[in-house]
Amino acid sequence: MYRLSLLRRAIALCFFYHALQTRGVRFFPTIQEENDSLAKDFVHGPAKQNLKSLKSNSTELITSGGSSLWDDPYFVSHLTHSGGPNDNYYGLHATMDVYGHELKHGQLSSTTFWINHAGDGKKSSYNAIQVGWHINPERYGDSHPHFYTRWTRDNYDATGCYNMDCPGYIRVDGAIIAPGDAIHPVSNVPDGPRQSITLRVLKDKRSGDWWVYYGFNKIPTGVGYFPRSLFSYLAEKADGMQFGAFVQAKKALPTPPMGSGALPNGGKGRAASFKDIRFIDQDGNSSPIKEDLPMFVTDRKCHSITHIDHAECFYGGPGGCMR
Repeated sequence: MYRLSLLRRAIALCFFYHALQTRGVRFFPTIQEENDSLAKDFVHGPAKQNLKSLKSNSTELITSGGSSLWDDPYFVSHLTHSGGPNDNYYGLHATMDVYGHELKHGQLSSTTFWINHAGDGKKSSYNAIQVGWHINPERYGDSHPHFYTRWTRDNYDATGCYNMDCPGYIRVDGAIIAPGDAIHPVSNVPDGPRQSITLRVLKDKRSGDWWVYYGFNKIPTGVGYFPRSLFSYLAEKADGMQFGAFVQAKKALPTPPMGSGALPNGGKGRAASFKDIRFIDQDGNSSPIKEDLPMFVTDRKCHSITHIDHAECFYGGPGGCMR
């Protein structure tokens, strides 16, 4: 049962890989799990058929002009159980540092929440919400960190988009930020003050809408929502949640920095952090995550994430990796 549970989590994260990779790029990552034999089974065993189907129909790098130009992304994340009958989730909350790096066109760095429902198991039934910050010169024409959102109800086949590029996310009147807005100031590395945003994504019990809360160095306030009507399975609940980061680069370019650009080194030093990590229940009550969650890391030599301790963890890496 333990191996099956881990396998379900790994398959759930595959959907995130699918959502973030470019069209036609194959996904056979190096997986560093707490069970190495499971990782081998995942890539080469029964789940291989699932991986073959996870080719991108859409991408963060939609403006890149061709999937063959981009390498596979590198991920670090903590993820919940996913896809089981008792996997019911209604919200996630955390405070995360924000950093600026000089990225080139053809490089991408993102720190994010993923909230999803695997649907009936078919790729086309996958529902997802993504909220976080990223540096994406291909999208914005600059190297600033930007607040962003993304959604789909059919695995990005015919629905969903970034920010407010299509009808979906609704910004509330007077919101302090809109998806796509730059975040500033940013944390100064190595020894300057840290700037942070607090994000909260939760399902409103009364309306069923998924609300997004944002705060810059302060308590978050509601800035917008994804209407319940956008979704099929997420209209009722999420069956999996993840938080972490990823980086990606065009071929012949190294991966950019993740987080602050420093490896976490066991939580010591200058690595970026997730703090006050909380689950939110169906009634809107939050509770700190006291138990560690499984980790998914593509390549620890390049980027890594620590175990959760007292509702916080550290992550990041200098980049510079090339496949």
